[in-house]
Amino acid sequence: MMNRKEFYEYVKDNVKEYLPESYKDAEIKLQEVEKNNGLKLTGITIPNGDQRIVPTVYLDSLYQEYIHGKDVDSCVGDVADMRIEAQGKAEFFDMGVPDILDYEKMKDKLQVRICDKEWNTDLLADKVVTEHGDFAAYYAVNLEENGEGISSIPVTVSLMNEWGVSAEQIQANAMVADRKRGVTLMDMNEIIKSMIFGEEPENLLNEKMDMEAMENPMFCLTNKAKMNGASLLLQEDIRKQIGECLGSDYFVIPSSIHEVLILPDNGIFQVPELNAMVQEVNETQVERQEQLSDKVQFCDKKTAVMENAERREARLEKEKAAEKVEVKGGIHGRLEKAKAEIKAKEADKVPKNKSKDLAAAL
Repeated sequence: MMNRKEFYEYVKDNVKEYLPESYKDAEIKLQEVEKNNGLKLTGITIPNGDQRIVPTVYLDSLYQEYIHGKDVDSCVGDVADMRIEAQGKAEFFDMGVPDILDYEKMKDKLQVRICDKEWNTDLLADKVVTEHGDFAAYYAVNLEENGEGISSIPVTVSLMNEWGVSAEQIQANAMVADRKRGVTLMDMNEIIKSMIFGEEPENLLNEKMDMEAMENPMFCLTNKAKMNGASLLLQEDIRKQIGECLGSDYFVIPSSIHEVLILPDNGIFQVPELNAMVQEVNETQVERQEQLSDKVQFCDKKTAVMENAERREARLEKEKAAEKVEVKGGIHGRLEKAKAEIKAKEADKVPKNKSKDLAAAL
């Protein structure tokens, strides 16, 4: 059995046998592609003629099929099939390449992508990035969006320079575009029912809900397509709207890059327990490249300010401790100061020959 590197090289050396004649002169390349959270995937690019946009076929999952018994030549055939299938889409995008440099045509196609900034240093290195507490936002141009998924290109610093706009302008236009994709806040219980019965859950974003009447209230914030919807969390007016719906402060659970969960702060949940829950779910249920973060956030309903829940608790404890010290020290200090002032006034009134007696008495 071949190891991973040998498998990739075998695919590269043999895939032309399964492709049409138009690919016979293709310069085939293997490349490592950085994905979310440090995940690196190996892709193969097979140009067809002078195409400017060449689709990447990822080989990692095929290697897993190979080590579990699939014939290696069947895997190579699958790669060829995927490349041929992607050709039509690549030609469509290739025709639109000149438009990519026209910001006015691209700004409505922008989308905010969100990730944990500590996990994604390499991924963000050449991207247009804005920071939001624990999160970093980077941006993409969605060339196509449909029920099958999204085809996009990242907004790099070099592309931004070609456009001649600022990162702030890109952020503002991307957030407007995201609002147009639809903002939904749904009851998790209703989402589970919809999986069984097929009915779309009600969008509660404009509702004022009675939390006391709800059993285990938990909500999901995402977009209508449920793709890359967690970034809606970065919009202050949406956070404020959620606070008004709930009528309380709330915790934000970073479920995945596609959605976040909202829990009202009703005194039941403890931050360490929530953090532990997120870490466990990430490790056992969420694909690495779709993990958003393991840091629970807290949002104030009045100010819509969002901050790391653990650091917030530490800050509040520190402020409370400082307040106690200030009150204790402050009263003592004020008494001492008043006593000293009285002494000074009395000393001015008392004849000098009696000042020693007063001092001794005090």
